[in-house]
Amino acid sequence: MSIKVEVSRLFIKILFGLQYNIKFTYTDFDKKRKDPFFLISNHSSLHDPLYVAMNIKKYPYPVTSNILYTNKLMKFGLNKIIKSIPKRKGQSDIQTIRYMLQAFNKDKNSIMIFPEGNSSFFGEQTPTDYMSTAKIVKKISHDLVVAKIDGGYFANPRWGKKRRRPKFYVHFYTLFTKAEIDDMKLEDLSLKIEEALKYNDYEWNKEAKVKYRSLNKAIGMEQYVYVCPKCKNIQTLYTKGNDIYCNQCGHLAHYNHHHMLEGLNFDNMIDWDIMQKKVLNSQPSDRVYQSNGKFYSIDLNKGSRKYIGKVNAYLNNEQLVFTNKYIQKPFELKDIIGLVLTQKNILSFDYKKESYMIKIKDPMLFLDTIKLHKGDI
Repeated sequence: MSIKVEVSRLFIKILFGLQYNIKFTYTDFDKKRKDPFFLISNHSSLHDPLYVAMNIKKYPYPVTSNILYTNKLMKFGLNKIIKSIPKRKGQSDIQTIRYMLQAFNKDKNSIMIFPEGNSSFFGEQTPTDYMSTAKIVKKISHDLVVAKIDGGYFANPRWGKKRRRPKFYVHFYTLFTKAEIDDMKLEDLSLKIEEALKYNDYEWNKEAKVKYRSLNKAIGMEQYVYVCPKCKNIQTLYTKGNDIYCNQCGHLAHYNHHHMLEGLNFDNMIDWDIMQKKVLNSQPSDRVYQSNGKFYSIDLNKGSRKYIGKVNAYLNNEQLVFTNKYIQKPFELKDIIGLVLTQKNILSFDYKKESYMIKIKDPMLFLDTIKLHKGDI
């Protein structure tokens, strides 16, 4: 392993050691092992790929979203400091599998993937097709190791600010050996992977009772929840400190020390999301939603992005339209493919052989509404 990789990993260890209180534990897994293995993990926060493998002696290549390569700083880090494998979220990629096979067969290096693709929106696993992961694991045929994260969502929720040196846990264990994988049916392997990666930080912390210190626990959550649970109005929510408010109803809820919601008939964002999707589904089909953001065209082959400008965004049951005084860019919903929400608030998608992204104020509302009109939820 190169000196620059070791220096970078040391920096990450120091940085995360100061910012987080991470408890690593191991069962039937040697963190100093040199032979390659396949590492999978649940994806509770955006920073999982940085800290999950920081204690493993031989750093596994992470499979990362190729959207990150359009950011110059991230591109430098992923290409020059560590070796990583690009993957387009939401789409199969034969080239990605080739890179993975090369890592095992030629470089004799381990691979680290997060089968969910997206880090958690609301505190539990993101629904995904684990069969695709099972097929790769079966084809590569190496020991399958799990890194199970508990409390990572509360430590640094995707939509919010990091808590003050929060405690969470990462437990490593061997799920299956190479020999066991070779003897397993693909369907059974897929089910076992899904079972191993299931998590719910709300249920976990009812037992663990970990306290998360922050004066800003609620800040940012209005990016991901958009329906008031009392009046059922959309885009009326705002946050201050550890509290959530509605423009119509006033104070709604408070986050306590254990990151549970108080003041509503549910105590977690998982149930909030279930409720809001039902309300969204009951809205008139011709309703128009408005937001704003920064609009980019992206070239995934070159790993570059071009800033087009600040835009107002309008969404109805047929079109997504970005507009300002210089442009009016309509997108027919039926022709939008590969729509994903990356990082905190970036919607990216393909449209007629071109790729775009927008850093938008209301990412979850627009994501859910487009999926609803396309029949995906």
